[in-house]
Amino acid sequence: MNRFLFLVASLLWAQEPIVYQLSGMVLSATTGEPIPFVSVRVGRTRRGTVANAEGFYSLPVVRSDTLYFSAVGYKKGRFIVSPYLDAYQGDTTSGYLYAVHYLVEDTLELPTVRISAIRTPEELKTALLNVPLETQTQVARDNVSPELIAYFLQNLPADPQERIKVAEQRYRDLYYNRTLRPVYPILDPIAAYRLVRYLAEKAQIKREKIYDYWTDD
Repeated sequence: MNRFLFLVASLLWAQEPIVYQLSGMVLSATTGEPIPFVSVRVGRTRRGTVANAEGFYSLPVVRSDTLYFSAVGYKKGRFIVSPYLDAYQGDTTSGYLYAVHYLVEDTLELPTVRISAIRTPEELKTALLNVPLETQTQVARDNVSPELIAYFLQNLPADPQERIKVAEQRYRDLYYNRTLRPVYPILDPIAAYRLVRYLAEKAQIKREKIYDYWTDD
């Protein structure tokens, strides 16, 4: 009886686990250098991970899983777990798998795009110099025309950030102006009279040396 139980336990222990912890490295097929931050996704599931800066990743998989690798500048890669398990040289009963993946660089050659009919920088410079000044001035006036600005003010809603900026500017102007003394223009006769009177009163106070500001109670 004990031998039979030991044999059953040995067979169960020797069976492959249902879930494996797969740890792998993603390398460049051209240089052999690690590819950082590769996206690793398990097909038809919501499971996945991202490799670290050294190209290392680790995630749980089952035999029926297929992994997809994607990185900027490289062609997408695919890794099927089932045939890899069948050809795996290590111990598959431990629940840990190790693999190395290679991604092929994806080189894209964009066709030449002509953005203007001007062929040389000299032609572009000549075209800019030949633009009439009146045309440039008229375009600027059209962009800041009172009618256009009034239309925008009436139809465009105020942005929250714009409201904050306007409020900050108002408070800044308020506190800045509170610390400034009023400036009297010399050419204003009333202002000049007030200035002379103010200076005369100050001189009179200084001559009389009035320092007692306490009232007699």
